[in-house]
Amino acid sequence: MRLYPLDPQGAAEGVPLMTGPVFLRDDSRTPRFGLKGRGSISFLLAQGYEVPEVNRIANGVLRLGREEAVVLNHPDDLRARWNAAAAPKGYYSWREETWAMMHLSGPRLFDLMAKICPVNLAEGAFGQGAIAQTRVGYVEAITWRDDRGAPGFSVLFDIAATAFFANAVATAAGEFQRETA
Repeated sequence: MRLYPLDPQGAAEGVPLMTGPVFLRDDSRTPRFGLKGRGSISFLLAQGYEVPEVNRIANGVLRLGREEAVVLNHPDDLRARWNAAAAPKGYYSWREETWAMMHLSGPRLFDLMAKICPVNLAEGAFGQGAIAQTRVGYVEAITWRDDRGAPGFSVLFDIAATAFFANAVATAAGEFQRETA
């Protein structure tokens, strides 16, 4: 059984996730398979994946570099197919084990993102499918629009910063809580 930071007995157990004008959800259990290095993109294409341009996401594939990608919600046998494939096929880059994945949404989402991210993520400036490799909540991160049901952003960052990130979001969103009180 895998243990995640916000799980009981996890390193960030008891850290509350923001709700209200901004919602923070832990998606760290989302399966992710990362590859980087020579042959990574060719391998994914051979497996039938649509691989977008660099710093774009399409159909669950985040293209982070010329030869770097992360597949979200991958089929269970993808790693086995990669293990069985002939080189060059890139190398496994530990994205599931070392990255936390959070989702931000809520009525004050864009106000919050303007406070915690130096990239302009406003609706007209940062569209669907775009990826920003930047800082979010004072943590080096990868973020993209993820509008499942409502406008939102998914954020990948070092799993060791889970509690820090959740607290940074809550602190930054604190003014929105006071406005509604």
